[in-house]
Amino acid sequence: MSFDLKVQNGDLVIGTNGDLQKVIDTEKLIQDILKILSTPTGANLFWPWYGSLLTSSAVGSAMDHQFISTVVEQQIRTSLENLQSGQREQMAKSQSVSPEELLAAIQKVVVKRSIVDPTYFSIVVRVVNKAFQSVPVPMNVSL
Repeated sequence: MSFDLKVQNGDLVIGTNGDLQKVIDTEKLIQDILKILSTPTGANLFWPWYGSLLTSSAVGSAMDHQFISTVVEQQIRTSLENLQSGQREQMAKSQSVSPEELLAAIQKVVVKRSIVDPTYFSIVVRVVNKAFQSVPVPMNVSL
């Protein structure tokens, strides 16, 4: 089973014992999804494929709300597929990964752009992990 350090509001979380908290299983999958969606594609020099074009495809766009929502939804799906490929590579290198943290399928991606504030998006992602659990990942993005 792999782990990651727990991040909350962009900061590492320190537990009551003074140690850095870790995330595993489903909590790690959710954090992995939020990380890849909030990282601009190309920001990581070692993995240029990692990230999302979410911010670059929507910033300052005066396009139709439905069209931009569809573009953002496709960007999210592409990023999740890249995450899935990365997880497969991780397993191929014989790293121990729990079924709860592995993305098996993308169940739903819903993107709603605010009509009042066109820089605000409400995003709901629902995936299924390899343990056959449906995992909701709600997020709001203001660009």
